[in-house]
Amino acid sequence: MTKNGDKILMVRKLDIDSLADGIPVIDEEAVGFYKLNCMACFHNQDHASGIKLKVEYENKCQEFEVCWSGKMTSQQKKNYADLNRATDYAACAIALLLIKELTELTAIEQARIGTSVDYYLIPKTQDKNLIVNQAAGRLEISGILCQNENNTVDKRIKEKLKRLKPNNLPTFIVVVEFSKPWVKIIKT
Repeated sequence: MTKNGDKILMVRKLDIDSLADGIPVIDEEAVGFYKLNCMACFHNQDHASGIKLKVEYENKCQEFEVCWSGKMTSQQKKNYADLNRATDYAACAIALLLIKELTELTAIEQARIGTSVDYYLIPKTQDKNLIVNQAAGRLEISGILCQNENNTVDKRIKEKLKRLKPNNLPTFIVVVEFSKPWVKIIKT
């Protein structure tokens, strides 16, 4: 408690540099690519490492501190100038880290086009004695650089829900917005 009686909330860290740790679908060589896409989006919205990210999941609101090492060079800013693409990849990085942090699942495989999802999920702890560990969930991701009245997080979630193909596996929809920044996660 503080002197005035307010509760001190622990802010969790979301380290972009740790993308390959415990997320099998991201190999070490890909971390830099995803990291630079995140940096391009956050930089475009005037955010630096240490930015607070509000996350809504299961009727709770949590706060994460998004961190990364280094600064973008002028050449890297040119390399990641297509902010539509950068937003898609950056949203994937944030969503993959959050799913690992907030659930008992992690991404194992990228889904093929036409499946209506982006990734398949497995439990973080796998039975090493099994020959095949099957998918335990699905993940659909969307990113918005800067929300406006025609392009909102809630509209994206509604669109995703309409588009999802029925499946027995739990499906997580994650929409990442970079200007505020905030994330909404729903589980179907």
